[in-house]
Amino acid sequence: MTKKYCVIGYPIAHSLSPAIHNTLYELYHLDCEYTAYPVDRKDLEAFLRQISARDIHGFNITMPLKRDIIPYLDSVAEHARGSVNTVVATDGKLCGYSTDAQGFYTSLRSIGADYSDQNIVFIGAGAVTGLLCADASRRNAKEITILGRTLPKAQNLAQNCNARAAGLDQLQAFMPQCGLLVNTTPLGMSGTGQDFDSLDFIDMLPASATVCDLIYSPSETAFLKRARKRGLKTMNGLGMLIWQAFYAFEKFCGILPTVEDYQKVLSKLKQGNQ
Repeated sequence: MTKKYCVIGYPIAHSLSPAIHNTLYELYHLDCEYTAYPVDRKDLEAFLRQISARDIHGFNITMPLKRDIIPYLDSVAEHARGSVNTVVATDGKLCGYSTDAQGFYTSLRSIGADYSDQNIVFIGAGAVTGLLCADASRRNAKEITILGRTLPKAQNLAQNCNARAAGLDQLQAFMPQCGLLVNTTPLGMSGTGQDFDSLDFIDMLPASATVCDLIYSPSETAFLKRARKRGLKTMNGLGMLIWQAFYAFEKFCGILPTVEDYQKVLSKLKQGNQ
């Protein structure tokens, strides 16, 4: 019998998760299917009641439900206490995990960058920032700064992962010593109509800095383009997206896809964009 998996969130039509997982099912000859369900906060409880009837064995969660899902879970892994993106359904129990930090770090390492001994600045104070910040702290980052529009929110995240917090208006002050700059906000994302008011702060970064954006649509935001033109190493969010899906696939199917699988999935995604 075909095992069913899915991703939930809203909006969801743009999600690349079905393409990634269904490609993996083909590569590993698994009798599984992966779909996308549009689920908003008001629909979440109704969706969860239908899991058994729909014979769903696991699902991924995207915005805006990564925190909302937590009270409904029977267990949550320690690393995912603030944000869950993967749920495994076993014997009527829902177990929550997060593969976002793993996905980002694997992608970061693939371009020859790392957290270790780096001064890291995160632009944004959302749930994913908290996960990445905690992971960077565990991986021996030298200093971590979280910059947020709402200072108390940034401070709350910072106190949980050995970091400091400041307002987004203080951005320029942290650039000269920054070795890794990561944008976790939607600024510059296709369809939002919002972007940074100015990108002059990019010019204040050291020549050795790495600049990352969790956005993958467009493939190069104005933020990354400015950094690339300066000759800085850059990375968009597509690698993170694929690797977090691979780690979720491992939770679902017990198989961790390879670097070779990554190239095959990437090729499939590029074909779909043409």
